[in-house]
Amino acid sequence: MLAAIKELVPQVVRDYVNARNLRVQPPLPFPNLNLRSRSEIDIPAMMNDSRIASDFAEDHARISEAYGAGEISGGVNPGDRRALYHLIARFKPHNILEIGTHVGASTLYIAAAARRFGGKLTTADITDVNGALGAWKAYGVSAPPSDLINRLGLSAKFVVLSAAEMLKGPERYDLIFLDGDHSALAVYCEISAALQMLNPGGLILLHDFYPDCKPLTPDGTMIGGPAVAASRIKGETAGLSFIPLGNLPWQTKGGGNATSLALVARAANL
Repeated sequence: MLAAIKELVPQVVRDYVNARNLRVQPPLPFPNLNLRSRSEIDIPAMMNDSRIASDFAEDHARISEAYGAGEISGGVNPGDRRALYHLIARFKPHNILEIGTHVGASTLYIAAAARRFGGKLTTADITDVNGALGAWKAYGVSAPPSDLINRLGLSAKFVVLSAAEMLKGPERYDLIFLDGDHSALAVYCEISAALQMLNPGGLILLHDFYPDCKPLTPDGTMIGGPAVAASRIKGETAGLSFIPLGNLPWQTKGGGNATSLALVARAANL
């Protein structure tokens, strides 16, 4: 019922309500001690790495046979999947947490990149994504994410927990990908919690980050929550840097090249 109501409410109305909810949230801590510095991040070099591109082509061919190469409604678009693969391959985070499994599009590519260097992935969702009522079935995916992971010889631990519960610890991670609830209040709280669960040199990755709340792709879609949360965080601390990945060397969503992925790093002057 809640999902049906959400679909009937325009995104602009939801964003307004979410921004209002964020305004009444008391300030939270945003420690940057364990974050990798922005000065260590070179997005163009990462996305144009020929060795990573070769590994991606091999893994992408295998995943495409099981999952499909095109865009699946409700899943991370193919261009962003490739960007995720390049990020994981470049930074080699040994312990990865994904918040928001959904149909498993990003999960498969993160797991494939991590397999190359022995990385470990935990992916959490508030619902049982692998059950008969999982999103995979509603969106026309051939099998639940866990079956696809096993079929491809990959590894991922699936957890059914809310983001708030998952981000209480006690485990620590080298990269945390926040792609669950995109409301401003949720993202604000999740970034605060995620910062306290990072290993030294860690990173936080956001999806659906639209700078200045403006569309990035020709289809005109936009979700305001993550950028609104980031704006408040930047107003409360100078210690964090939000780095949109920008335009990629390949297509992403709606026929464009821009991605809504963004990294959270330690400000370079600190």
